[in-house]
Amino acid sequence: MDSSLVRDVIRDPLVPDDVAYTVVLPGGWTTDERLPLILLLHGANSSSDLLARLQPVIDGMWRDGSLTRSVVACASTPTVGGFYIDRPEGGSWESLIATAFPRLLEQRYRIDPDRILLMGSSMGGYGALKIVFAEPARWQAVAAIAPALLPADAPQDLRPRNTLSVLAQFGREMAGDGTDPRRFAANSVLHRLRANADAIRASELPIFLRCGDRDMFHLHDGTEQLHRALWDLDIGHEYHLVFGADHLGPEAVAAPRAALAFLGAVQRAQAGEDRTAADRELEAAWLAWAAGGRQGPPPDLDAFGVTGPTAMRVLMEPELTEMVRRDPTAARRYGSVSP
Repeated sequence: MDSSLVRDVIRDPLVPDDVAYTVVLPGGWTTDERLPLILLLHGANSSSDLLARLQPVIDGMWRDGSLTRSVVACASTPTVGGFYIDRPEGGSWESLIATAFPRLLEQRYRIDPDRILLMGSSMGGYGALKIVFAEPARWQAVAAIAPALLPADAPQDLRPRNTLSVLAQFGREMAGDGTDPRRFAANSVLHRLRANADAIRASELPIFLRCGDRDMFHLHDGTEQLHRALWDLDIGHEYHLVFGADHLGPEAVAAPRAALAFLGAVQRAQAGEDRTAADRELEAAWLAWAAGGRQGPPPDLDAFGVTGPTAMRVLMEPELTEMVRRDPTAARRYGSVSP
């Protein structure tokens, strides 16, 4: 492999013990290169060894250009007593991953603090979403695979269907002593989304959700609930409900590739590398033609290229404007689909 793998520990007063972590660095990396950070959050009963298993996938995506050169890092966080939750009684695991760990990586690997992307699966998907929804403008993107989202507004509403195995303990720890609705809400991704919806929408945070519809822990319930909430709040996102896929099995290989591909596409788009110079010139020509009163023949139309959507919007602009005048909801990204 071209990349290198580093193992180390972080010591921080936010948590009681040393925390092991793993970093993957692209081939040829030096401290002179300031790279974005992909922060990987592992699932329950796992560790930072997850990143070592993903290293060949990441290497291949760097080679084919589907992922931008980045520092990729993962810290080992506990399941019971961890769960990416901050506890007043001790152990601030959300804060460690959201603040202390990226700060350490900036010092040691010169990561760019303005280009941090979060990715997590299961328990890690929950943690990633909760962290980015607290400060959406701070993060470049988030990708959550089968996130551990419990579809309940209060701890007493949790059902056996959604609290299999360690998820029962997770629900209790979200609520502090197991019954505190305020602690439960403070640790709920859905509650945090609703509380910060305006900031999340304004940030245009790229959000990726994916879950199998045969997930043995029924995490597709909470993922679907979050998708519907994002839709109703008019917050853009990409959502994959994978037919027949379980929590592990083939989906455990396919899902990280899809999530990393999403993050790579975000990186390229935000760096302006998603279109060629010719694409940009043709798009500018269409916009100039519209701004000039549509005089003369329109520019050439590449119906199958990047400028196709731009040309279509320019041509249909009068109808689009009239549609919004007649139906203000047409200005939303997502329309109401409730009966």
